Amino acid sequence: MKILKKKALWLTLYAICITLVFLYLLFPSDIVKNKLEESVSSSDFILKTGSLNPSLPFGLKIKNVNLSSGSSSNVYFQGEALDLQFHPFNAFRKKKQISLSGKAYGGNFSGHFQTAPPGFYPPREGSLRFKNIDLGEYTFLKTLTGKHITGKASGNWTHSSGGNGGRNLSGTMSLFLNKGSYPLAEPFLGLSRIDFDRGEIQAKLENRVIKIEKLQIFSPQMDCALSGEIALAEDFKNSPIHMSGEMILSGRKVKMNINIEGTIANPSLRYM
Repeated sequence: MKILKKKALWLTLYAICITLVFLYLLFPSDIVKNKLEESVSSSDFILKTGSLNPSLPFGLKIKNVNLSSGSSSNVYFQGEALDLQFHPFNAFRKKKQISLSGKAYGGNFSGHFQTAPPGFYPPREGSLRFKNIDLGEYTFLKTLTGKHITGKASGNWTHSSGGNGGRNLSGTMSLFLNKGSYPLAEPFLGLSRIDFDRGEIQAKLENRVIKIEKLQIFSPQMDCALSGEIALAEDFKNSPIHMSGEMILSGRKVKMNINIEGTIANPSLRYM
C-alpha cells in the first residue's frame, strides 16, 4: 500500500512537471507581448519590447524594454532586462501586487509595486532598490534637470500615491553617488562644474514639496552640506529651489555659508 502511494505521488509530480514544461514551450509570447504593450499604451505611455518569455514561478521575463511618453519625445526608461512576478491571487484582488527586478544603465534594480483599477498607472504604492546606475546614460535625467549629470547612483526609493489620481503622492529617497560631475549654471570660484568623489542625498516628498533633509558632496575642490526644499512645478527643471548650508574649500580650509535660490535648471548661489 505504501509503495502504491509513493508511486502515485511520483506520478502526480511527474505530471505537474510535464504540464509546466508544455506550458512553457507553448507559451503565446507574441500575443502576451502585444497585449502588454496595448495595456500600457492606454495610460499615455508607449512600451516597446524586444522579446518576452515566461519566468518562474508566476512571471514574465522581458528583454530590451523601452518606455516612453505617448505625447512627447521623452524616454522614461530603457532596460536590458526586466523580470515581472505576479502574485498568484492577483486575479481575485482589486489591488494587484507585482514584483520586479532587472538590469539597466549599467546597474541593476529590484522592488515591488501595487496597482488598482482602472490601470497600472499611477501605482498606489511601491519601493525600488537600485545599484550602480550610470546617471550619464540616463537621458531622462537631463530632460528633468536641464543638465548632464554623471556618476554612479545607488540607493532606494519608496512612494505612496494616496489615491486621487496620484495628486497626493508622498515618498522617501536615499541616494548615494560615486565618482561624477555636476555642471554649474554659472562659474563659481573659477569652476564650471563640480567633480565629486562621493555624495549622499536624503529626501522626502510631501504635498508636492521635496524636502532635502541632507545633501552632502565630497570633491577635490570642496566639501558641501546643504538642506532645504524644492517646490515641484509641472516642468521639473522650473521647480523653485530654496537651500542653505555650508561649504569648505579644499586646501584652503575656508568655511563659508551658502544659499541657493532660483530653479533646478538655473540656480542662483550666494555665499558669505
